[in-house]
Amino acid sequence: MELNPLLGKVKLPGRVFQLPSKGLFYEPTVLAETVKNGEVQVKPMSALAEMKLRSADLLYSGKVLREICSECVPEILKPEQLLTKDVDALFSFLRVVTYGSLLRINSTHSCEKAESHEYEINLDPFLADPKNAILDHKDTIYRVTLSNEQIVNTKPPTYEAAMTIVMLRQEISRMENNNAPIDDMILEKIMITDLLSVIKNVETDTAEGTHVIVADQKQIGQWLRALTKPILNELYDGVKKTDVWGYEFKAKLRCKDCQAEYVHNLELDPINFFFG
Repeated sequence: MELNPLLGKVKLPGRVFQLPSKGLFYEPTVLAETVKNGEVQVKPMSALAEMKLRSADLLYSGKVLREICSECVPEILKPEQLLTKDVDALFSFLRVVTYGSLLRINSTHSCEKAESHEYEINLDPFLADPKNAILDHKDTIYRVTLSNEQIVNTKPPTYEAAMTIVMLRQEISRMENNNAPIDDMILEKIMITDLLSVIKNVETDTAEGTHVIVADQKQIGQWLRALTKPILNELYDGVKKTDVWGYEFKAKLRCKDCQAEYVHNLELDPINFFFG
């Protein structure tokens, strides 16, 4: 097959980045065998691939993520099974290799006479600190012992599960916009889906004294519906405590009006992150 000479200065090599999860939570089929310690080669996006990010529907369906990974990060074999933290990081990697490390943002401080000003942020320091050393103890972090002596082994949510919840919440928004009554079944489905997405299995002792580990989603769903509010709150609190790793995109800025320092959260939604 004849090589196209026009592509010589278009197909740039990109950079190697580490997924914040270090690849620790994945089945062997999600990442290629060449991926070690979660480090993947990321190539710049084409303009056509970038245009597809403008479609929220395609993004939520996972189609765009699959196409972009096929083009830019082929070592990711099943993008829809990536963790949400890794997907957020991936969009940052793609922006850096496509546009460079400097990001211009508009930000407004909360002081009395503040106006919107443009600031320039270097993304490299953020990407150099994934705060993931704690994952060496992930089995301890993702283990929640409830007061009823049941043990819940949790896991980080995947992009696929997160998008399912997003679409359910969009359905509620459509109902609200149309002044339609909110379906209680949808609210329940969101709660159950949200919790099932972060539960790996539940350990419990049976009435006969046998210790069993239940991973069946249907049985865990039935168990969740039967929990009392205090136990359910314990589970929620345990899940929240696992959110202790990954990139933290909080930029410290100095207000150009009052000179006070403040924190600006960088928007990672790809539509805003790439197009402003």
